[in-house]
Parts: sequence; structure tokens; C-alpha cells
Amino acid sequence: MNNARFLVFDIDDTLYSQMEPLLTACEFSLGRKLPDPELFYRIFGKRSAEMFLFSESGQISIHESRIYRIENTMKDLGIPFTREQAELFQKRYKENQSHLHVSGVMTQLLDECEAAGVKMGVITNGPFSHQVQKFHTLGLDKWFTEDQLIVSAGVGVAKPDVQIFRMAEEKWGMKPENTFMIGDSLENDIAGAKNAGWKTIWMNHHRYTVPEGMEKPDYIAYTEEELRKLIVQICFTTKKDG
Repeated sequence: MNNARFLVFDIDDTLYSQMEPLLTACEFSLGRKLPDPELFYRIFGKRSAEMFLFSESGQISIHESRIYRIENTMKDLGIPFTREQAELFQKRYKENQSHLHVSGVMTQLLDECEAAGVKMGVITNGPFSHQVQKFHTLGLDKWFTEDQLIVSAGVGVAKPDVQIFRMAEEKWGMKPENTFMIGDSLENDIAGAKNAGWKTIWMNHHRYTVPEGMEKPDYIAYTEEELRKLIVQICFTTKKDG
């Protein structure tokens, strides 16, 4: 088993699609369709990462960080947006998150990995109770125990810090060279894992490009089905080859 592959998943926009609940909440609070959903999603992701750092350091509350991220996103887009609309957005987004689900393709992938005895874990950035609740809402407890879940706020360090990857190695008994990080964030998931010596699979739903000067991921999957086929190849084919 020394050459057994270990799969570590991010949650948001990796094990489920984050865009649909986000867009419906935004368009509900705005009262109309967004002119460019992909641009909105890209900017929202950037603003979320910024506000996450502020809330993690205790500079602002989690709620205020969530209000600021949507307000700043709409400001960047040049769309008038009031504090009342921001509160409405966050309320609807929270409601949407109580109805999250793992897709049929991802269910098939996780079922196949579990049946084959592939070792798996989850590393996610975010507030501890919120991410644990999301973990259960998604039904991830069908394939993972809470001992197979690491939440940044619960351990005091977040991706892309190499320390959180080292914690995972120690906790789950993994070898870096046989471990694959699967995530949507180039900086947090891919660059962080590469710095730790892990293999990487970029879940690139939105077909972004790798910025010049940034190390490329080992593999890229543009759809969930591509990810499933890739992991089948990695875990069920190359494993036999040693």
C-alpha cells in the first residue's frame, strides 16, 4: 500500500457547484439578471478571499465580512447596491446553502473511490461551524467522517499555508508524492499543495487560464465527468502500475 493514492478534496466549487446558489441570491437581491455572471463570480471570489483574511484575523466579524464582499463586488462591477440589498443577498445565500447537494457525477465518483478503498480527506477554508454544517448538508458524511475533515478555522491555519497540508499528512498518514489535492482555487488549493510537494488536480469549471509565472497544476478537469475519469485513471490504473 506504499504507493496507494490519497485524494484530498476542497469543498466549495469542487465537491459542489457554488455558482448557482450564489447567482440566484444575487439576482434575487438585485431584482434582475446579471449582465455577466462569470465576471461577477470571478470578482466575488477575489473579494471573498480578501474578506476571509480580515475575518480570520479578527479585524471584522464574519457577518460584516460577508456584507463587505458583496458590496465591494457590486462596486467593482459598477452596479448600484445598497446595504439593505447586501443584507437581503446574504440572507438568501444562506438559505440557498441549506439546500446544497452533491451532483450525480460526484456521487458516482465518491462511491467508486469508497468501493475501491481509496483513501480520502477534505481540507476547506472557512469558519469552523459553517463549514462543518455545509459538510453535513451536502451529505459528505456518507463518504467522510469528521475526522477526515480539516477546517482552517478549526486548526488555526488556512490554505495556501503549507502548514495545513503538513497537518493533513500527519493526521491521515499520507506521503506527499502520492497525495492529490483537488480544488478550484489556483492559489489556495493548487499552489499551496504544490509547495507542500503534493500532486494537484485543478477543478476548473470556469475555464480560467493559469497566470504567467504561476506553476501549472499537474492535471486540469473542466467538468465533473472529466474529473471522475481522471481520478479513475489515476487511482485505478496507475496504482496497479506502482
